[in-house]
Amino acid sequence: MSTIIRNLEFKDFKKNLFLADEEKNVFWELDGAHFQKPLTPLFSSYIAPAVSEGTLKAFEKLKLPVKQFHVKISNGYYYQTVRMHDNLEVRLKEHQEAMKPIFPRLTEILDEYVKNTIFPFYNRLNKYKDQNLTLKDGEEKVIELYEMFKEIWSIHFEVVMPRLSMGVALEEVYGALLNTKNTTEVYDLLLGTMNKSLETDRELWKLSLNVKDSEILSKIFNDTDSEQLQEALQISEEGHHFLSSVQFFLEEYGYRTANSHEFADETWVENPCHALKVIKNYLEKDFDFEAELQEVISKREKKVEEALSKMPEGELKETFKALHSMALKMWGLDEDHHFYIDAMLPAKARPFLLNVGQTLVNHSVIENKDDVVFLYLDELVELLRSPKPSYDLIKKRREEHKKNEAITPAPFFGNPPEGPVDPIVERVFGTKTSKLNEELKTFTGYSGCQGIYTGTVKIVSNQSEFGKIKKGDILVCKTTTPPWTVLFNLAGALVTDVGGILSHAATVAREYNVPCVIGTKIATSTLKDGDVITVDGTKGEVIIHEQN
Repeated sequence: MSTIIRNLEFKDFKKNLFLADEEKNVFWELDGAHFQKPLTPLFSSYIAPAVSEGTLKAFEKLKLPVKQFHVKISNGYYYQTVRMHDNLEVRLKEHQEAMKPIFPRLTEILDEYVKNTIFPFYNRLNKYKDQNLTLKDGEEKVIELYEMFKEIWSIHFEVVMPRLSMGVALEEVYGALLNTKNTTEVYDLLLGTMNKSLETDRELWKLSLNVKDSEILSKIFNDTDSEQLQEALQISEEGHHFLSSVQFFLEEYGYRTANSHEFADETWVENPCHALKVIKNYLEKDFDFEAELQEVISKREKKVEEALSKMPEGELKETFKALHSMALKMWGLDEDHHFYIDAMLPAKARPFLLNVGQTLVNHSVIENKDDVVFLYLDELVELLRSPKPSYDLIKKRREEHKKNEAITPAPFFGNPPEGPVDPIVERVFGTKTSKLNEELKTFTGYSGCQGIYTGTVKIVSNQSEFGKIKKGDILVCKTTTPPWTVLFNLAGALVTDVGGILSHAATVAREYNVPCVIGTKIATSTLKDGDVITVDGTKGEVIIHEQN
């Protein structure tokens, strides 16, 4: 462990963590695509330095024109500014050269990191969560987690950014070959690639088939509210056996929450109720996962064949074919990296941190072990070094967090940069502004997935509300992360506040062929449960027919 970090007094920790008023003359943008809610103090303490330092390391390794994503916290919300290299033209050429050996083996790169770095650390966290930690143990291990957060998030960007660069390269070649500006249609040529999210959904579907094949299980699921399912299943031998199957599933796929980026939220592996709710909803929809996946693959292959037939023969076409082949191999990494890093890192860290919280409870520092998430890291280290009662501080922090949840955060500080938007930023985050056309009762966003669908709105803000989505409902939310994919088999359409064409919501909507409009900015504030709307995923438009 770094001696510097071990002896760090953290005297400037919060100064470096918080966005100061004098810094707001620089453009800082709210990242609502990944962090929709205010973060707890402890998670802020880990994620902001991890992204700031992780991008600096990864972007230099990849020779990206972007130097760093610098992250700071304001009222609990995550803001970042993008720092660019001076000589962009030279840097871009260096980046293109750096990608040549990486593109063909990007999937293997993640696999090697998972095997050699990420899982060995998770195994250590599994041991830490069950140990009777001393104060000194706690101090050493929360600092170890701090160091590993930065290392693993550097891996995160080392894997994510080349995939995004591949998308931009594919668009450029596709547009040049077909003489079209509608280059984003190239992403239809990448559908149906297996990934950890689809894998998770497939296993949930298999569990729902087990229920359908059993009269006893079917009756329990049909006659029991979601919240009482676990208790009802424990009564019968078959139900008990089914719960064992669910727990086996959770041990592999349950390190997730709907929020993903947080220590405070209960994970699926902690409570089978979250998975049982999804299985119950799956019973309402008669679908065949494997058949639908094969249909997506068949459509993709047909579109690839049609596109290639329109391209003039020559070196550029061969370049496209080579890029497309590599892209197919790596495209699932968007879901895979989230599975292993974004979702699993905080999910694995949470029980360990709660154990540290228990140590503080034992020393009369805090009242409940989950109070630990309302301490900033410098405070946590100091209390582990010199324990003292901090009940009033925790009460104050909980009140601050609740107030932060009630505010609408500023979308940005400073002045947005002039000139064209970086294509990767546009594709992931979306930069369009939208407002309601009062006369026509419409608003717009990006076309995430083509198709038109009319149905009833259900607003979902967290995993406790997943049960609201019934077959054919229109899912309206701020954004989605991979744990939300379990809803895509049920939803008739999707509308989000934030995101671009390569955001998670748009990518998965195309996989499930769910009409989708993304990045509307105003969907959740304009619509309410029970509203009847049409989602035109082809035009990127939402039409309101009836409002509650």
